[in-house]
Amino acid sequence: MAWIRHTASRVLTAWLATVGTTALPLVASAQQVDQAAIQEIIVTAQKRETKLQDVPFSVAATSQEQIVNSGAGNIVDLARNVAGLTIADLGPGQSQMAIRGVSSGQVIRDQPGVKEQVGVYLDESPISVALFTPDLELFDLDRFEVLRGPQGTLFGAGSDAGTVRYITKQPKLGAYEAYGDASLESPTGSGSSVGGSVRAAFNAPLGPNAAVRFVAYEHHLPGFIRAIEPTGPANSPSTTHIADGVNDGDRAGFRLSMLWKPSEELSVTPRLVYQNLGTNGFPRVDTYNILANPNTTTQPPVTIGDREQYTQLREGLSDDFRLADVKVDYNLGPATLTSVSSLTSRHVLVTRDASQLSGSVTFQVFGPIPQVRLNSPLLDHTHLTAISQELRVASNGTQT
Repeated sequence: MAWIRHTASRVLTAWLATVGTTALPLVASAQQVDQAAIQEIIVTAQKRETKLQDVPFSVAATSQEQIVNSGAGNIVDLARNVAGLTIADLGPGQSQMAIRGVSSGQVIRDQPGVKEQVGVYLDESPISVALFTPDLELFDLDRFEVLRGPQGTLFGAGSDAGTVRYITKQPKLGAYEAYGDASLESPTGSGSSVGGSVRAAFNAPLGPNAAVRFVAYEHHLPGFIRAIEPTGPANSPSTTHIADGVNDGDRAGFRLSMLWKPSEELSVTPRLVYQNLGTNGFPRVDTYNILANPNTTTQPPVTIGDREQYTQLREGLSDDFRLADVKVDYNLGPATLTSVSSLTSRHVLVTRDASQLSGSVTFQVFGPIPQVRLNSPLLDHTHLTAISQELRVASNGTQT
């Protein structure tokens, strides 16, 4: 299956007043290539800024420019270019990460393992917390880091296999900045639907010692699965309806962060993050229609083709993710004292069609009967609230 993605972007800067520049591909000269080759990559894998080549363990860092150039739209796309990082893709909002083949596993399809093995962080705040990793929008990021494990010393017991970090762009003092993009996504093949996104980021100063940064996005996720749905009563299912792109969905959210720097030594960065993800189905392909089992039902079989599924009830997922955190840094001279406090709330509702399972099991004892097709929805609701507090002291020099 191929994907066609068209993206247009526009960058605005305050110091150029109302002048806008459209991002276009450029051909770099030999001198530009040489300068890019010697450019230092700074990461925070050790909880402080360090040159990538000086980090004493395996780290993969992907910049925002590399993310844009690769056309990556989600964590599954990013993992293709990071050695050792694999994603169990069960659909938006249900991805599970593994580093070097190690992950927490899953209890059932809709529930991950109780204890995570790969820690996932949005800047300094953990967001994995024993649930499937939130499917965040890859926009206004500074970089994406993968720290191969074990990373328990710096990132706790949930990072035995390693740590994944989304590093966002921070508010900038004394600068107006705005940019955004729009895209159109169209999977090829029959049964597909069209998607697209609109995203924007804005930075503004709030006096000489404060700044605010706001990011908002709306993304319609295209579907590529066709569903065959019965429309007749249980004793007459021969009438069916074809629904295209049933695994499509919508992802919308925002990030609002503020920087307050009353002195050279002290900086305070509070932030609010919200994202709502909703899908209308799952990227499941059925190879056998159990509702056509001649031992349990008198109904005729339904032919299922490539990228098709048979659903008696509409399925879907609703994922509501909220994060409030505040980071405080105080420079003590030889070291920096940092406090990170975060509150995470997540509501996940999964709706699945269990008619094939319950019907075939319940009525098989009575032999082939039409009632095997009775509706049986399965609802899985997960609500999680987590509080995290970190207090650390890190030296400002090369010596610890």
